Amino acid sequence: YRGCRSGQSRRRWRPTPVLHPVGNGAAVIVGNRPSREAPRPCSGSSLLRVHVDRHSTSRGSDVVFGCLNIRSVANKLDDLLEVRRDQKIDVLFLVETWHDSDSVALRRLRVDGFQVVDRPRPRSRADTLATNHGGVAAVAIAGVRLTRLDIGVKPATFELLCVRVASGTSSLVVAIVYRPGSEAVTLAFYAELADVLDRLATLEDPVQLVGDDNVHLERPADHATREFTDVLAAHGLVSCVSAATHDDGG
Repeated sequence: YRGCRSGQSRRRWRPTPVLHPVGNGAAVIVGNRPSREAPRPCSGSSLLRVHVDRHSTSRGSDVVFGCLNIRSVANKLDDLLEVRRDQKIDVLFLVETWHDSDSVALRRLRVDGFQVVDRPRPRSRADTLATNHGGVAAVAIAGVRLTRLDIGVKPATFELLCVRVASGTSSLVVAIVYRPGSEAVTLAFYAELADVLDRLATLEDPVQLVGDDNVHLERPADHATREFTDVLAAHGLVSCVSAATHDDGG
C-alpha cells in the first residue's frame, strides 16, 4: 500500500503490477497505476467566481470635492492634508500651486498614496529660481481615479487642467481654471472659456467647472459677472457659489 503523506488519514492500496514476459525468464512491469475513474457529473453551479480588483469596486458613498486657492502648496502641505482629513475630502482641486514639474510637495503626495494630475505654469526661462506663480493640480485619495484629458486647446487668458474623475462605475469631467486677478477681465477670456465649454459639451460625462476666475460673483450687477454667468447658462451650467469664498470677502 502507498504510504501516508501530508497528513492523509487513509491509505490507498496499489493494484497488483501487470507483468509482461520478455522470453528470457524476465518480465517487464507495464503498469500498476489505479484505473481512471469516470468523470463525475457536475452537481453544482456552472458559474465561475470572477475576481474583481479592489480599486474598481464602488465606494458605496458620495465623493466629496474641495477647491482651494492655496498660494504655494509647498508651504502649506501639512495644513492641506489636515483640512482634507478633517473635512473628509476625497478629491482636491488646487490653483496657484506655485510649483514646477519637479515639485517635492507633489512628489510627497504621490508617495503617500495620492494620485496627482498637475499642470505647472510654463516658465519663460528655465535657468531661474524665482517662484513660479500660478499652476493647477488635482489630488485624489486611493480608490478615486484621475485621468488627464487633452481637449485640444491651450487658453492664453487663463490656466486650464481637465481631468476625468471616476469612482466605481460613475465618472465626470472637471475643468480646473485659474485666471490671474492681476489681469483685467477681457472679452478674450469669455471667448476662450466658451471654446473650452463647447469642447467639453461633446463628452458624455457630466461637466463641472472649478477654480478661481477672479470674477466678483457677489456683485450680480457687475458687467464681468453678467458676462460670466451668461457663458455658463449658454452651456447648461449654473454657478453654485452663494457665499463668500475669500477671507477678505467676495
